[in-house]
Amino acid sequence: MLFLAMLACAVPGVSQSAAPSNFDPASLPTLVVMTANAILSQTAAAVTPLPSETATPFPTATPTLAPTESVTATPRISQFGTSLILHDDQTVTFTDRPAGIEITIPAGWMPIRVNEQEYLDAYSNNAAADQAIRDRLTRIQTLDPAWFRLDIIDIQPGHVVNGAPTFMNVVFQQNETRSLEKIAKDESVKPYSDFKAISSNEQKAINGMDILVIEQKWSVTTGTTYYKGVFFKTASGLVVLDFYSPLEFKDTVLPDFEKVVNSLVLFNP
Repeated sequence: MLFLAMLACAVPGVSQSAAPSNFDPASLPTLVVMTANAILSQTAAAVTPLPSETATPFPTATPTLAPTESVTATPRISQFGTSLILHDDQTVTFTDRPAGIEITIPAGWMPIRVNEQEYLDAYSNNAAADQAIRDRLTRIQTLDPAWFRLDIIDIQPGHVVNGAPTFMNVVFQQNETRSLEKIAKDESVKPYSDFKAISSNEQKAINGMDILVIEQKWSVTTGTTYYKGVFFKTASGLVVLDFYSPLEFKDTVLPDFEKVVNSLVLFNP
């Protein structure tokens, strides 16, 4: 099971080494840094609950194809070709040039790239006062940003359930040649105890792009984790948008993941 295997060390319940310290948040570029204090001041939008034990239908809205010149901002680009821009409404635009995608992250979530300055800055913000958030930061610190492109942590008040946070991430597997059908088969292998595949199906977007949507759940020390993944191919490889949440809380936050997926912009090769 390729992607869950790569992310196994980032699943809650795994012990990790100590967090880094001694840094100066005041020196951070204002366009790139996502301040958790600002996000925490936002009020979470109301959402409509979805059934908790059945396959969750994927929204009908589809990604947008756009020419590369549509990206007009000039943020600092990481050595891996990614960038973050914080907007006045506290949404954040994440652009991954090698993967050929751009997404918009809702307010109330903290996007972090491993080994970038906003990762270090996150430890000094109010969000990290919650041990579950701090543990999440620690778990991802050794992941390889060549494939682990972005972690997006839910830092809205009251959204840590039984010590388990909700988070999304973006994974990019460059030059991946497997078909979505083969990926679906590989992802069905049972990696954890009490693992259950809820659903797995391919969908075709209006623009003709094939998408694989997978839902799973499994037991962890804090309860049961719900997972939803959206897999799709680009000109340069395979991109996966992942969502993890405590099962009993997923109906509250899953609409935010769907907003991220529906914001997807693909850049022409």
